[in-house]
Amino acid sequence: MLEPADAKELIDEAIERAEGERSAVADAERAGERRFRDRVALMVGGCAVALAIVHMAAAGAARESLLHGIEASDTFNYMQAKIIREAVARTAAQSGAVAADDRARWTAEAKRLRTPDAAGHAIGQLEVTGKRERAEGRTAAAAVEGYELGETALQMAIVLLSIALVARSGAIVVGAGVLAVIGIASAVTTAAGHALF
Repeated sequence: MLEPADAKELIDEAIERAEGERSAVADAERAGERRFRDRVALMVGGCAVALAIVHMAAAGAARESLLHGIEASDTFNYMQAKIIREAVARTAAQSGAVAADDRARWTAEAKRLRTPDAAGHAIGQLEVTGKRERAEGRTAAAAVEGYELGETALQMAIVLLSIALVARSGAIVVGAGVLAVIGIASAVTTAAGHALF
């Protein structure tokens, strides 16, 4: 037969063992949760750095698109002014009331406006330059779209990672990782010159 004091001692030992086991399980759970949070926090930091880089690239492409558009507009305006000047010179040269030497000077001026020069200011040269600037502006605008897709995907990844921290969900982390990869791939593809749009 078991003495009451021995029984109490056995019960106390069982309680201590159970509490020790429970404590070890809780410690393991806390360590796992800490690892999870650390990994997610590193992913958030990596996504934030990638987002900042992609945003800078998008802003640069937007600025480049704007500058090419302005340059194309200025070039076409200059070309149109030269076309008007050429029309005035031709009209003056064809006038019967103008002396022969003035007619020759006006004809030479009209011809000079169309003759290619080293500065690239002939009417035909300006047209080529304007078209090139317009095309480069469109290319830069398409790059903006690719970078914005990358930015959006990275922003969504950061939001999902924040949700994953609260929900402690590995599935949400995987989804956020996929979005981050899509965002980075979009930006890299755009930077390599392959338009997504």
